[in-house]
Amino acid sequence: MEMTWQQWKAMKKELRRRFSPTGWTLLVYYVIMNVAVIAWMVAEMILSMIRIFPTGSPDDLEQIAMGAAESGWGYFLAIAIGLLILLLWKKPAFFRYEIFAKGKPMKAGAFFGILCVFMGGQFLSQMMISATELILNFFDLTIINGLEALSVDPDNFSMFLYAGILAPVAEEILFRGLVLRSLMPFGKRFAIFCSAFTFGLFHGNLVQAPFAFLVGLVLGYVAVEYNVCWAMLLHMINNLVVADIFARLTSGLPEMAAGVILSVLLFAFAVAALVILISKRTAIREWRSSEVIHRTYLSCFFSSLGMIVFLIVMGLMMVYSFTLLITPI
Repeated sequence: MEMTWQQWKAMKKELRRRFSPTGWTLLVYYVIMNVAVIAWMVAEMILSMIRIFPTGSPDDLEQIAMGAAESGWGYFLAIAIGLLILLLWKKPAFFRYEIFAKGKPMKAGAFFGILCVFMGGQFLSQMMISATELILNFFDLTIINGLEALSVDPDNFSMFLYAGILAPVAEEILFRGLVLRSLMPFGKRFAIFCSAFTFGLFHGNLVQAPFAFLVGLVLGYVAVEYNVCWAMLLHMINNLVVADIFARLTSGLPEMAAGVILSVLLFAFAVAALVILISKRTAIREWRSSEVIHRTYLSCFFSSLGMIVFLIVMGLMMVYSFTLLITPI
């Protein structure tokens, strides 16, 4: 029986109502994170200035400001507040039976293949950054200095814990837990795509967003087919190996040599990923054809009020952050 125009409008209105909380939830978490980080940074600066008063010098104040800006403890506070609110809102049962729902067992071969695809995404990200840098160089501009300023200091213990361990756990609970599981009633492929898209936008950076979206697809697949804990592990491996462990192992080498070694390793992962994807093309085709992403769901998701506001805010943040990354050569 076909729906009338009024029934069709009512259905789309109901879908938007159900999708809208996703955008609002991510916006609230984004605000909590930034407010907590800024509040902790200000508190650190005030306490440090009290300790050195009245003998402190302008150089001391500059060091205090830099140390507070590089601290990861504010992110710890933000995650604690966000997860506490989520726990009170969704109750422990949602964590146990939804976020940490068990799928099929992960085998060593499957994990290695997924890891290659995951790390191969890093190579694509490097290529995109290189292409962007090449274009900007024509205008005597660069983003390399800005990206280096964003990198985690391997000697900063609090940022090491946050970027390498706590952030992957919190982000997987938020995106592959709350967002993905809330959208699962509308199809797993739809849920994976939308959670990956919001994950990319949430980074608020035009350079990082495409990579975050691609790996978000992989992490979403892992969370749905296996378990979110495996997605957390992959996320940690990426953050720890690329951002910290590799930097420590190559700290004694010239910067160019370290960059070449990293590029070669990522290229090897990308080649392995391509071989694996080609060899598994039949299984991938069957998985894709097992379910269709309904266009109505997509249109209602992205036209819901919460998502519209989220898209506008994060879009503006991405453009603004990109302008901050660009510096003269």
